[in-house]
Amino acid sequence: MKKFTLLLLLLVFCVTHSVAQAGNITIKGKIDGIKKGRLYLLTRSSEECIDTLGYCDFKNGKFELNAVAEEPLVTQLVVAGFSGGFTLFAEPGVTYKANLSESESFYINGGELNENYVAHMKVSDSLRVAISGLQERYDALRSAKKFRSASLVNDTLRREQEYLRNITKNFLSANDNIISAYTIYSNIVMRDAGLKESRSMYASLGSGAKATQYGRLIKERISRLAKTDGGAKAPDFTLPDVKGNLVTMSSVKSKIKIIDFWASWCGPCRLNNPALRKLYDEFHEKGLEIIGVSLDTDNVAWEKAIEKDGLTWINVSSLKGWECEIVRLYNIKGVPSLYILDENDNIIATGLRDEQLKSFLRENLE
Repeated sequence: MKKFTLLLLLLVFCVTHSVAQAGNITIKGKIDGIKKGRLYLLTRSSEECIDTLGYCDFKNGKFELNAVAEEPLVTQLVVAGFSGGFTLFAEPGVTYKANLSESESFYINGGELNENYVAHMKVSDSLRVAISGLQERYDALRSAKKFRSASLVNDTLRREQEYLRNITKNFLSANDNIISAYTIYSNIVMRDAGLKESRSMYASLGSGAKATQYGRLIKERISRLAKTDGGAKAPDFTLPDVKGNLVTMSSVKSKIKIIDFWASWCGPCRLNNPALRKLYDEFHEKGLEIIGVSLDTDNVAWEKAIEKDGLTWINVSSLKGWECEIVRLYNIKGVPSLYILDENDNIIATGLRDEQLKSFLRENLE
């Protein structure tokens, strides 16, 4: 089976079961190499959730899947028990014919959006292969110090890259719909774009694309990122401490509050703890409080690290590791990660360490 796209990476977090019994999207075909099983049609309904639009059981590799949709959607056909999926731009009222395979015989035919996207990807993928070959040739010539030949290859390489950029730009301009929204969203996620870049890329979309499923997903991402942007109100949360007592972030009062995302298994976190402890000892009585949010899953390891490192501030954890909802709420991509709040829980700085953090605390607490 083909590898999952980003659509399926969140399947483990949320799968809603609003399954359609029959409807105006029909997909008929066969599956190579699998005689029987269950085939699902999935789509992303939010950044965190995947909806099941429909499913069918199949025998002898043949299937007919029916589903309902109110608008064009980017979907995935997934065989239960297999780590792979097939992307389909599904439109209401369209019947599709498919051969789901890892080989060259793979196809999903039907629908204007799907056909347009597939045709474009064939051209662009071919160009990318050619560009990759030219890049390898250029690098080899440079290594061999054949600079004149390398220069000629480089000229061709630049022309092909520019040609790819132009056909992609023209294709997206001609598709003010879910195609351009999906493409931009995929680029945003691949680049892990921040708030400013995400806003800029969203602004490049036309009104038609913004009104689609993936236009809404980009807007949802922007809203999420804005919650932890500098100057924004820090998202509130409640987590248990080491004794099981619930601690609500906003109930902790101080002039300056540091939310420190860390874990017992994180080497850089443990190396940073002594310096953070010194700052806490120096500035706690002047109005500093720290809330350590651990990404641990092992309660014993978490408590041992707190004791060994002498972390006398507030320590909380859901013990769900990266599955903790606060991780997503604060857009945590790695640990250690620091958010610094004022007395009204506004985010006033992020990521400060060592002397920068010490200078910041002196300026604000002395």
